[in-house]
Amino acid sequence: MRLNFSGKDLYCGFNLVAGIVPSSALKGVLKGVKMEVRNKKVEFIATDLEVLVKYNLPTGDCEEEGGIILPAVRLNNVLREWAGNEEISMLIEEGNCTIRSKGGYFRIAGEDFRQFPDIGKVKTCGLVEVDGGIIGDMVGKVVHAASTVKVRSILCGVFVRVTGDDIIMVAADGNRMSSIKRKVNNPGGISFEGVVAVKCLTFLQRFVSECKGIFTFGMGEQRAYFAGEKGEIISQLIEGQYPKYEEIIPKGNDKRIEVNKNELLSGVRMASFMTNEEYRIVKFVFRQGKLLLISRTADVGEAELEIAVGYDGPDLEISFDPVYVMDALKVSDSDMVVIELRDGDSAAIFRAGYEQMDVIMPIEMK
Repeated sequence: MRLNFSGKDLYCGFNLVAGIVPSSALKGVLKGVKMEVRNKKVEFIATDLEVLVKYNLPTGDCEEEGGIILPAVRLNNVLREWAGNEEISMLIEEGNCTIRSKGGYFRIAGEDFRQFPDIGKVKTCGLVEVDGGIIGDMVGKVVHAASTVKVRSILCGVFVRVTGDDIIMVAADGNRMSSIKRKVNNPGGISFEGVVAVKCLTFLQRFVSECKGIFTFGMGEQRAYFAGEKGEIISQLIEGQYPKYEEIIPKGNDKRIEVNKNELLSGVRMASFMTNEEYRIVKFVFRQGKLLLISRTADVGEAELEIAVGYDGPDLEISFDPVYVMDALKVSDSDMVVIELRDGDSAAIFRAGYEQMDVIMPIEMK
């Protein structure tokens, strides 16, 4: 079976799928990418048994069907060097793949593609449509707040809910929460929710940047499903009951501060220079029309910075982990940020864009 591709198209598709291949795996076939040819297209498939990725390329005039599993890292290295070549041919026969292009060839030993794990189709209650760029952007706005403590596995994912024509994503780690809401096309009026692994969603960001356009999205009892014109992603959902995030959003934060995002980000970043891992605290002191950012750490030094803000309330002091604040500001698309406070001991709301919000718990000064 002989296949012909442009170097750019072949490398783009194979490299994308190879990104989910685990660096170590008990099963040798999981270190490879499955190539299966049928209906005049080749399907590249890779999985780590939690996330499965498929990517399709047309095969031109090839009428044959079949497949092979090829080592992901080795072949990806070859295709990277030949990505600029006009044409690459692949000849699959007797468990081997011979790859030819301008300047030479490689003959790579493969494995029986029938030994690759079969994930099967995802049974959903229905599918909604959303632009891939929108869903990728949503992931980028919240994923920083997901927990990295594996013991708390339910918080290591992102809660995703579709209801009506809204899609909501929420991530939290116990000290902060980030949420965003956007619109989807949901003609069937279906509703579903689940916790999707961060690994799946960060890979989805990369996938939608390569495969632009409309994606269909749905969930079954145990899996999430994303599909675009060039491929699809299937991921195991994280089991467990996600906390009721609506109850985390503080009520009664009656003090409202408007501040330029870039000025606040720069100020917090500079104040953080005088902190360390053991004492990572920046004090926010709000006064009429200004904000003082103060940090003092033994054996490190101290800093005091002033920026103008829109505030006419009483003096108020509150302390935050500067990393949490910077994470929220970095992903903001808005020029202005609104901070909503109640007092120095209660959670603050950072509204950093349209239907985008971060809730950050204060730190008690020692």
